[in-house]
Amino acid sequence: MDIFIGGILILWGIVLLFSSIFNMKRKEDVKDDGKLGSSGFIEWESLLKLFNKLPYPLAKILVVMIGTSFVALGAWVI
Repeated sequence: MDIFIGGILILWGIVLLFSSIFNMKRKEDVKDDGKLGSSGFIEWESLLKLFNKLPYPLAKILVVMIGTSFVALGAWVI
């Protein structure tokens, strides 16, 4: 079970790193124009609203740090 959980954490960290390195090239890529509560995922929408208030390089660094921590946590669990 530890290997499965560790593998999922590593996979999720790699997806976050891939997203931050290759998909977040411009500020318009992460622009959120929706209204809060329109999709039903209020936590996700409020997180995106918070990221839009941060400077773009800081938001990208934060996503890279979160992805790296998921990979490290997965390696530690395994």
